[in-house]
Amino acid sequence: MLLLNLNRIFKARLIEHPYRFLVKNGFVSFTAHKYKNGKVEQIRLDHIERLCILLNCTPNELFEWIPNDLLDDRNDHPLQAIRRRDKKLDIVKLLSKMSLSRLEEVEKMLV
Repeated sequence: MLLLNLNRIFKARLIEHPYRFLVKNGFVSFTAHKYKNGKVEQIRLDHIERLCILLNCTPNELFEWIPNDLLDDRNDHPLQAIRRRDKKLDIVKLLSKMSLSRLEEVEKMLV
């Protein structure tokens, strides 16, 4: 099943009020409500483009794929690239184990 999953992007972009954000940026309230809650059965291409511009992302990052059954859950499935794994990343723990030179490289990438 292919789903629109904007909540993870809203969280990453520190958007605390997604519904208000969407309405403020030109989406009608009904559409904003559906998009915010992931209750979407169809989406217009111009909305995908506008969301990508507003959220600075690609269409693949807007969607999430969940296998319908075990037959779909195979490594060569074409939608595996947009399947989200629920891995929690402990960034502090990860950074604390890095060498100083590697930390400096990461800092350069972030600035």
